[in-house]
Amino acid sequence: MKYLILSGGSWEDYEYKRLLELLPDREEVCFAGRMTREQQANSQIMAVEATDIYSLKAKQYTLLVSSPYWLSDVLSLQAAYVVVLLERCPEEENKLLWDKYSGLLGAKADLVASRSERIYLEQSLRRGGVIYLGGDQQESYGITRQGDRLYFLTDYEVLWSKALESLWQDPTILATDWVTVQLELRADYYISMCSKLPSQPVVHYLAASYLYLLGDSAANRYLVQSFELMVLYEYLDCLHSHFRFFSAIEVKTGNLETAVQQYTITAFTAEEQREAERLQGWFHSEQYQLVRAELFRLNEDEASAVRILSSLTTSEAKLLLIQNYIRTFQWEKALELQRELEGSVDGVIEGTIHLLHGRRHEAIRSFLNAAGQDNQAWPLLSEMADLEEAIRRLKRRVEG
Repeated sequence: MKYLILSGGSWEDYEYKRLLELLPDREEVCFAGRMTREQQANSQIMAVEATDIYSLKAKQYTLLVSSPYWLSDVLSLQAAYVVVLLERCPEEENKLLWDKYSGLLGAKADLVASRSERIYLEQSLRRGGVIYLGGDQQESYGITRQGDRLYFLTDYEVLWSKALESLWQDPTILATDWVTVQLELRADYYISMCSKLPSQPVVHYLAASYLYLLGDSAANRYLVQSFELMVLYEYLDCLHSHFRFFSAIEVKTGNLETAVQQYTITAFTAEEQREAERLQGWFHSEQYQLVRAELFRLNEDEASAVRILSSLTTSEAKLLLIQNYIRTFQWEKALELQRELEGSVDGVIEGTIHLLHGRRHEAIRSFLNAAGQDNQAWPLLSEMADLEEAIRRLKRRVEG
């Protein structure tokens, strides 16, 4: 397999060099940016100017992308596979812009990886195929040789190679589910930490989170412990952050009536109370799939909501599906469904997609239409200018 690295800066600043050594079926690796001859020889990686990446036969390459501002190039290249290495927003970047385009980039990925456990958990609730590039296991999980070098591998390094292999693996061949393996490792770690740090609510909450993602009913027990500790320490916002989570766990175990009741307890605002009434209405009219999907969404588990709603055919279900597509940055799917149901689309989303595909004039037209007559186009056009400047800064850093 051939790989093309689209980094967030120069080769000297690239922080995934060791993972490049562990790429499976490594034939050719290219770095979009400046490298000295010595760096190329030592790493066995070829430098390609950022302006020349379109001369490569992209359909033969797996992209390794670590900045959201490569998104337009990712869409244009149409590579064989896209692996996104999501980072926290750097201090010098606009966080709203970074997070938005990171979300859009992640939605286009075949595999999402992150060294941030928070990002890993957030992405795991949005989609499948997410790997955490970190761990707490001290022992080696394997040995591999690359050329004349011997590597002792951590758990996540083994899973990194397995995750990449799974991209081009024959789907008819039964393979180890690396996603589940990593969730089990993280759950085991936090469960062990609960006994070592019994008074720490965050540790219990993380144990519950991983058990929830595994579909293990023991998540309820650890969430109870976390919630009780939060109340003990007088963290009064824990009804939203902790108690509402019980409703998602109850949905997974099939206790819908209890789940609706638990959400209702946390419904303080007028909007939340309307949501609770809607859930109760669906439950009493036996529209159980809508109840399940909406409770998952309200607990930020959009991946589960999308799985349920994608199989439903009512207009109400499709409207809910549009909301989940938007929240998970699957914006093309959202627009397609909007056209099917309503004949019109969200101009902001449409304009952003035009912009990412290089259709600048169409983007401006969509933003102006979305803004209407009240002069609200300026923030949209300002964001467009900010994105274009961020892309220029990226290319300057890459070229050194």
